[in-house]
Amino acid sequence: MFHIRHKTDNAPSETGPSIIPRDDGIEPIRAEALAFDWGDGDLRYLGRLMAKLGLDLATAIRVFLNGKPEQFNYLDCYEVPLEHTARVALLDCLHKKISCGFYLPDPNIGLGPVREEAGQWIARQSEDRDQGRQGRWVFDETRLESISDLAPRPILMAPQTRPRSSLLRTLFEPIWLHS
Repeated sequence: MFHIRHKTDNAPSETGPSIIPRDDGIEPIRAEALAFDWGDGDLRYLGRLMAKLGLDLATAIRVFLNGKPEQFNYLDCYEVPLEHTARVALLDCLHKKISCGFYLPDPNIGLGPVREEAGQWIARQSEDRDQGRQGRWVFDETRLESISDLAPRPILMAPQTRPRSSLLRTLFEPIWLHS
């Protein structure tokens, strides 16, 4: 099999360190996404980071909130200042990925690190609904509230017992079902 290497701009630069595959998997990518500078960083680079499979929902919400979406939440797409269109487009993309389930909650932490801030966002969106308006980015409240911040709990199930069969059923049943 041939491996063709293409030149990418995934090298160390002023926009952040490169993504180096490590043994601990997604953690370096997560750390880079959380440390991203929304003011001076390359938004295309953050978009590539956030497209990685395996990032958890809490990280995605934290990155979304780090982008200061409240500044643009009530602006129509034509009202967004030209210098912020790329930021708003990335926030739109993150919102769609969060809403459609691209990012799954980490079973060990749930939304723990961002639960309070996500709750504040949802409270503001509820206030907006009461006032008859809607912001640009609306999250499903019931879905986020149903995510547990507790570690996964084992599910205990009673063993299934087979009913005692009659003599005729035992005689006419195939032999491999009795094992």
